[in-house]
Amino acid sequence: TMASLTPQPMSPRPTYEEVLRLRAASAKQSAEKMAAAPAAAAPANAPQPPPQPPHPPPPAAASAPAPSPPAVAPAPVAAPAKPVAEPAFTDAEVEVLRTPLAPSEWCGSELHERALAYMRSRRDAAVLADPSLAPTVEMASDLRLWRFLVATAFKGGDAASMYVEALRWRKRNGTDATRKDLRAANPSFFTARATSLEKPLLTEQDAAVFAARPRTFFTKSAGGGGELLLDRAGNLLFIEVPASADAAAVCALGADAFLASELRTQELLQLVLDELSTRQDRLPPLFRRLGFG
Repeated sequence: TMASLTPQPMSPRPTYEEVLRLRAASAKQSAEKMAAAPAAAAPANAPQPPPQPPHPPPPAAASAPAPSPPAVAPAPVAAPAKPVAEPAFTDAEVEVLRTPLAPSEWCGSELHERALAYMRSRRDAAVLADPSLAPTVEMASDLRLWRFLVATAFKGGDAASMYVEALRWRKRNGTDATRKDLRAANPSFFTARATSLEKPLLTEQDAAVFAARPRTFFTKSAGGGGELLLDRAGNLLFIEVPASADAAAVCALGADAFLASELRTQELLQLVLDELSTRQDRLPPLFRRLGFG
């Protein structure tokens, strides 16, 4: 009938002031929960330990190299005592979650913590069921979990299922081994906060693919490395020139070689974005620029 085809009114989009008010309420609720948490109080008549004399700081090691981060995140030792319920956010709450907030402030937002707590619970449950899915430190981080939430418009169930499937995909394709090789080839960027990559093209095959299909996210230097291409805001730029692609050279490389190189490039881009997110305390986007000249 015509009545059934009448469009239904949409819920009004929350104003910016409403978003700020909801964010403030979320932060207040989180603070109240922390304040209400029972503290372990010592008995009034418990003997107090004697004051300890101050100890001098240990001597600094001479030019000791920074320890490398572990490749795999610590595995959960037991299943969560109580499953975390899938969060259901209202339209207004989704607008709050979409509003950029520094990752260092996520812990002070009840909404952000509710979303991440569910993702962590699903991650740990998947690893407990299949320890071979144990994620790398980067893949287990809140930064990666948050990207899955953003990709699914903050539908927790969809985001968690996509994340677990990504863990299975990485296992099938040996992506964690690729991650290890990429970090080892670029230690200054990943451990010393350098602004350039020492070896962005890991193999000769990668160099051949970049030559056959011109694209880059760094300025090439004589030594094979290169400075990252960042805009004024610190966002990563990825420039492609499809008109200059050499179709014959791409075909000569073969589909398997081309795909393997593409996967290495995408893993490096994600690792670089993770590092930039940590340094900038935000989630910088990747901008792809197409050139046809």
